[in-house]
Parts: sequence; C-alpha cells; structure tokens
Amino acid sequence: MGDLTFEQFAEFIRKQGAVSRKKQIERETQFERDLGITGDDGGELIEATERQFGVALTSAEDGLRNTFNLGPNEFLFHAEGFEIFPFEVLSITGRSPTPTVRSFTVGELYDAVREAMSEKA
Repeated sequence: MGDLTFEQFAEFIRKQGAVSRKKQIERETQFERDLGITGDDGGELIEATERQFGVALTSAEDGLRNTFNLGPNEFLFHAEGFEIFPFEVLSITGRSPTPTVRSFTVGELYDAVREAMSEKA
C-alpha cells in the first residue's frame, strides 16, 4: 500500500464498517456520531486496520493511549450494551473517574496509519 490516499482509506472504512455508499466519508467524519461505529465494532475496526495496513497502533503496555494521545480516562469508543453496575466507582481521591469519549475521526485514524507506515519504511 505504498502511498495510501485518503480515498483508499475511506473505502476500507466503508467496507469494514458496512457503511452505506450514501454516506460521505471525509477527514472530519466521526466514527460514532456519523458512522455509528462504537464499542466492540470500534475495537474490531482498529484491529482490522492494523492487519490491513501492516501497522501497530496498539501496544501491550498502553493500548491505544500513545498513538492517539489519550488521557487516563479518555477513550475512542463508548462501551456497547448496558452496564452491569450502573453506579460510579470512587477513586482513591474520593472523586469518581469520569470516562470521556473523544470525537474520534476518520482523519485521525488515517493520519495514525500513515505515520505508522512511514516509521516502518
């Protein structure tokens, strides 16, 4: 995949996420809000992206945190389904850790793939 264009990457996202041809995919397109890709489907998309383009976006120690500069309670996708324990757990400081889901875009994933590809070369 020498010089991966955004159009090629968007087509991969379309096929992998079963996104209708009627939906436009642009750099600013958000996975959850615009494409409905969330939870386990989001995780599977990241794994498929790594396989398809031969890159590592995750690490055993940090998961996706370094690649996407995620904070301690920041995530790329919401969890699917319902919570078994719908109450918040208090941290040592007495505050509840509030998970935040970033507005993760196709452009961010594309840039991460391109960067990982260039580091391999």
